[in-house]
Amino acid sequence: MLVSDMQVVDAETNTRQANSSLQEAWHLGCTGRSVEAFTLAGKILIDAKARGDDRLAAQCDTDIAWYCFQIGKAELGLTHVRRAIDFWKLHGERKEEAFARAYFGWLLLELGLPEEAIEEATRALDLADKAANPKAQSLATNVIGIIFWCNKQPDRAILMSERSVELARSIGNKNYECWWLINLGGAHSEGGYIARALGQPEEEHQMLVRALELTEQALDIAIEIGDSWAARLCLGNQAEFYSHLGEHEKAHQCMARYLLFQENSYVRDRQQYLYTLGQIYNNSGKFTEALSPLLEAVELIDAGGSFDSCVQIYLYLSQAYEGLGQLDPALEAHKKYHQAYLRNSAESTQRRARLAEIYYETKRFKEVAETESKRAETLEASYQKLQEQTDILANAVYLDALTGLYNRKYLDSRFRALASEKRPYSIAMLDVDHFKSINDDFSHMIGDRVLSTIGTIMRSQLRITDQAVRFGGEEFVVLFAGAPRGAADLCERLRSAIERWDWSEICNGLHVTISIGVAGTLSAKSPNEILAIADQNLYAAKKTGRNRVVA
Repeated sequence: MLVSDMQVVDAETNTRQANSSLQEAWHLGCTGRSVEAFTLAGKILIDAKARGDDRLAAQCDTDIAWYCFQIGKAELGLTHVRRAIDFWKLHGERKEEAFARAYFGWLLLELGLPEEAIEEATRALDLADKAANPKAQSLATNVIGIIFWCNKQPDRAILMSERSVELARSIGNKNYECWWLINLGGAHSEGGYIARALGQPEEEHQMLVRALELTEQALDIAIEIGDSWAARLCLGNQAEFYSHLGEHEKAHQCMARYLLFQENSYVRDRQQYLYTLGQIYNNSGKFTEALSPLLEAVELIDAGGSFDSCVQIYLYLSQAYEGLGQLDPALEAHKKYHQAYLRNSAESTQRRARLAEIYYETKRFKEVAETESKRAETLEASYQKLQEQTDILANAVYLDALTGLYNRKYLDSRFRALASEKRPYSIAMLDVDHFKSINDDFSHMIGDRVLSTIGTIMRSQLRITDQAVRFGGEEFVVLFAGAPRGAADLCERLRSAIERWDWSEICNGLHVTISIGVAGTLSAKSPNEILAIADQNLYAAKKTGRNRVVA
């Protein structure tokens, strides 16, 4: 055998061995040993780079991105997955690019960047559809469902998550089925929490019971395939659901069972266990018992835990101290809760800057030149296909990240369409009463939560044909089909729902009302003219005492 032939054989042998090791790493990541998977894949990546095996290196980068998500190293995951995306795109491998972009979207969402996340997730689904690969479709659809869930749109989240579970089952992928069932259960629980805030106890109970059923299915699969990471997620979620249902003993049983799956856990897991336990104790009125796990969770913030969880930890800690009547430490914990929120907001801006740097470096070192116009055409074609395939994804492009409602960009596009509309329609202009005082008296963090909650209430109260838009700041616009009288009735129902909402869940002493002005095609012809009249009616509502509808 010639030397060159021997070198080829050696290269093929090395590649087979490396691929086998990469499969071993994936098995570790699917059985709760994510840190081991991360370490092994990292070694394979170094070897692949040394041997010039760029394809294997890209596969390592893709898998490592998932392990980074599991162990709470989202920013590190971004670095790996961007490299993978560039390789797969350069070589036209749509299926692999779809996986990488789906992970990218998930990591962006984990870092609090929902606008960037939905862009990557929709592109991932488009690539998966073009590749006709149900596994990639399942992953991308699941990520989109999670984005809707995080934007407090459980109905859309449930729709997408159910589809992702169906796809996972169609290909017999137990890991995906287990993981996506967990998310489907979470989307149902979000629906339950929203129903509770709306004073709909039957709907709340039904949604939370369904969340428990789905999570139990996921737990059975996790135990069957030996995935301790997924089992911990299931039991922590079930404990939270039971606690919200008032079944505190069952919640504690779940947390006790959680400890049976502690093997191969890590700091992030431990922190989540502790603050979930503290929350359950608070919900059952056992504030003394809540202090110990919550204080330990605080210590883990500096030991590699998730800083994002810090917001929840200090919130639960302040509630525990308040329940014990220890008002000074309760106030101190609440201040840290506020500081954590502000710090998270600042870090979110820094993450965007670091993300921009990653994009810049990747582009600067591209080996193959691509013009920006071609990139824009490709992206536009991708979104066009998504718009034709599903209204849900089209809506996602026009979402306001804070409220989950449509944004100003969407309203502009609808106004262009309404300019030639022959049927009657109405426009309502909404404004939060004394919103500046809410920001001044309770903080801008609370103000953001008020706006987010108003978005939730609007989606629950309006009809499917109505379109709610965050116009800017604390102002909202709703487009109604039909004459102003019917629109005014709907607005009165919305006004009443916001007034009756239990705002004390956000902050003690908080009360929120809105004023609304309504106008329709009987008053003017163009949508901008109608909006101006609705704005005048809103001003009239403000002048005559606020918390009312003027049509």
